Amino acid sequence: MNGKPYQIERREDGIVLRTTSFRTGRGSVLHSGIFSRELASSFAAGAAVLLVGFFLAARTTLTPLYFIAGGLLFAGLFIFFRVFVFREAVLETFLDRGRGVVAIALQRALGLRRKSYPLAALSGVRLTHRSMQPENIDAVEFVEKIAAQHGTVIPGFGKVEELYLVELDFRDAKTVIFSSGNRQTAEAVVRELSHFLDERLCEQD
Repeated sequence: MNGKPYQIERREDGIVLRTTSFRTGRGSVLHSGIFSRELASSFAAGAAVLLVGFFLAARTTLTPLYFIAGGLLFAGLFIFFRVFVFREAVLETFLDRGRGVVAIALQRALGLRRKSYPLAALSGVRLTHRSMQPENIDAVEFVEKIAAQHGTVIPGFGKVEELYLVELDFRDAKTVIFSSGNRQTAEAVVRELSHFLDERLCEQD
């Protein structure tokens, strides 16, 4: 995504939106300031290296060469886990003018889910707003107190979260294809997709 939360590609037969930002509610109870995909990858790589180390230590004498190899193994496993196991899910929405469908595909590390709707049933692109309060204030205060005792600050933890959702409205169904905490970013996605739909209507006329 080149640092952006989404990518829009115009094609002769339609328009494609790809994004890693499409959640509709609060994320994991493990705040991103505490737990990240990089940290998870480090834990997994470290655990794998330790297992190999225990296996070798039980059968041979470890030399400095083994520790150098362990460091290289950790680096390789970290990259592997980050890219292939703990990679971010990508939601791809294709407004296919050629086939007359809206194809939505969710690409995860462990599989692919697809669904489609008739393009003719798409009545518009909507921007909605959701404000999410912390569910457990006592737990939030407890975590913040522990963090403060360790001299750690967790930005945004326990605060009201504002989320702007981009929805495709199929009259009988609505589906979220993008979300952002920044209103201007979500509005830019709505404008681009709405402009495409207006072009399609003009061509039909």
